[in-house]
Amino acid sequence: MKRDYSDTVRKLVDSFSGLTPELQKAARYILENPEDVGLNSMRTLATGAGVKPATISRLSKSLGFDAYEQMRGPFRERLRTREPGFTSQLQDVQRRGADDTRALFEDLRAQEILNVQNSLADEQYPVLVDTVDTLWSSRRIYVLGLRGAYAPAFLFHYAFQLFRDRCQLLDTTAGIFADQLRGIGEQDSMLVISFPPYTQLTIDAVEYAAESGVKIVAITDSVVSPAANAAKHTIITHNQSATFYHSFTAVVAVCQALIALLVAKSGGDSVKIVTEAEKQLSRISAYW
Repeated sequence: MKRDYSDTVRKLVDSFSGLTPELQKAARYILENPEDVGLNSMRTLATGAGVKPATISRLSKSLGFDAYEQMRGPFRERLRTREPGFTSQLQDVQRRGADDTRALFEDLRAQEILNVQNSLADEQYPVLVDTVDTLWSSRRIYVLGLRGAYAPAFLFHYAFQLFRDRCQLLDTTAGIFADQLRGIGEQDSMLVISFPPYTQLTIDAVEYAAESGVKIVAITDSVVSPAANAAKHTIITHNQSATFYHSFTAVVAVCQALIALLVAKSGGDSVKIVTEAEKQLSRISAYW
């Protein structure tokens, strides 16, 4: 049978709950380490996953493949076609810009529009609504986005705290990142924004929060993103770019959508909070 990488991953995710514990162990390892499948033999992969080679073989067949090598194909193809690193992408942009900056601009515009359209497509609405229900019912929302993801995380936090006072933005200021997670628990949720190359500190925080029973909401690029491993809700957001750095345009659009839906769900208390915020900002001449 012929199946591409995304189809294979979707099959793994959809069938996960029906697998035996040993097969789940192998499937989880594959989802978390897709490069290992493309690079390694069945025996080496089994060693990394902590299972027997026969388990990998059974998993392959349960997914509809005749053998491991057939399942391995989509993962090997992914390695061959993965996007290049920042340096080569920047050089490519420079070459294209030298030839025709207008064409570069038009490519950029088309890609950004497509990112937003795909990320806010009709099929995304149910997960957005479910996410809003989870966030609204949480005692406290912890918002996490580091490095390039900090800007949309800050935007969500700033907008949310204008009408609700139970949101905390996590950051690395003064080296107190871990301190900000003290007391986090089952009544809380964490909105995490994470895209490749995934920041290790973000993944560590997500794993810690998940172990504490926190409900994770992941805004990320794939169901196999490490940020999505323990997520209650995963909002797949497109970040393809016509330039050298990942696009966050659609991420901002998703955050805006979540804020709008949260505001729609709020009541009179939110109006009072916003009114007080406006008065306070006016008193200190926050705006010109």
